[in-house]
Amino acid sequence: MQVYKLRINRNLCTGCNVCVVSCPINFNQLKTKGELTDKNAVILVRNGVAFPVYEDERKINCDGCGVCLKECPQNAIKLEIIEVE
Repeated sequence: MQVYKLRINRNLCTGCNVCVVSCPINFNQLKTKGELTDKNAVILVRNGVAFPVYEDERKINCDGCGVCLKECPQNAIKLEIIEVE
């Protein structure tokens, strides 16, 4: 099984929040749940730096659409494909 994992370059990220608001999954979760948390978001900004949200390699919310990569003005986000059994 393939899962998509976001890698954030903390040296480039400015915490601008563009990735958070551009993510379609984040948008859908915000619309249905009314808030973004560590349980329902794909990517969040905390303490001025974006970070991917996941509990382990089997619980990754990202669907690999790449919108956050395209929208990031600092090009600080990379998408990694991981094979999990």
